[in-house]
Amino acid sequence: MTLHGAGIYYFAVTGAKDQPIFQSVFEFGYGLEILSSLRGARLMAYVLEESRMQFVLRCQRDWTEVMDDIQAAFDAMHERCWNKRRQTLSDQGVVLLVDEQAYLRDLVMQLHDWPRRSGLVASADLWPWSSDRYYRQPQPPTWLDTESMLNLLAHSRRNRSQHYIDVMQKPVTTQLDLNHGTHPLYQALARDMWVDQHLKREALVQSAYSKDDIRHLYDDACQLVARQFELTLDDLLDRGQRRRFHHLMPLVVWLMNERGISVEAIAPLVDEDEFRLQLWLRNLPADHTENVRSKLLNLWLPQPGAIAPSAVASTTAAPDNTDEKDASASAVEAPPEASADDADLEQPLEHHDG
Repeated sequence: MTLHGAGIYYFAVTGAKDQPIFQSVFEFGYGLEILSSLRGARLMAYVLEESRMQFVLRCQRDWTEVMDDIQAAFDAMHERCWNKRRQTLSDQGVVLLVDEQAYLRDLVMQLHDWPRRSGLVASADLWPWSSDRYYRQPQPPTWLDTESMLNLLAHSRRNRSQHYIDVMQKPVTTQLDLNHGTHPLYQALARDMWVDQHLKREALVQSAYSKDDIRHLYDDACQLVARQFELTLDDLLDRGQRRRFHHLMPLVVWLMNERGISVEAIAPLVDEDEFRLQLWLRNLPADHTENVRSKLLNLWLPQPGAIAPSAVASTTAAPDNTDEKDASASAVEAPPEASADDADLEQPLEHHDG
């Protein structure tokens, strides 16, 4: 079964009726431009061949909508190039939802190694229509999201491109099943628990949040984070304290994203652009320990089958009922410059604003 909703997806698409997708070198460039400028999606990796495309997208909307846009754009491209309209991409293909933390790194490396492994070139960096070459650059183009994978590959932000080069010089031994994925029931490169969480989030999304629901969720998330860090709501939202704001507001964005609300819907509430929110979410594990995140999430996520949007306000943490929640979530994180081990989580947060 294929999974749906926002997330990272691997796509493998061939030409319609066994015809090539690209019939000229110019079309490769046009195709890459299509993939890198999709609405509500961000290109993370790709390998293009004459009759096949493999690519990874971070989608803020369901992959079916993104794929419809891709097919329409490729049909239009073919018509412009050859003054002839035909279906360019096959309706049949492979779509796998990707568990980012567990499989994104190996997926991108295997994808980049594909031209070498399939005998097209002697070395992965020689294939011209692959994102491999951009991963090797210290300053890759902004239309390609290389950071997500490189953050998983390298422990340090320094010399990540060189680290990638060093790793790719060794044989890529991990071989994921890119036809069926790793999950026994769903088309996904994902762990069981991760798929369960994704399904819960999607069940909430399908409940069709209204604008008022999203606003209530935002207010409740802010109150929850402020309370756990012993702040007032005004303190949390004070942009004058930039360090504190940029340290704690990503938790608010993350909590809402866990409810299945897209960064596109969150951005106006936080008054930040979508790209900044994506950076916040990617950097969150480095700024806040798993212990803190899991305790906040336990307070935030509803029990299975618990809510519809109209009941959102009654299921999230409310300021009037603090005794029970404070008793179960006494964890408070250390400031950014301090270590954040489990012992620190039992101590109140000491703010060093400036």
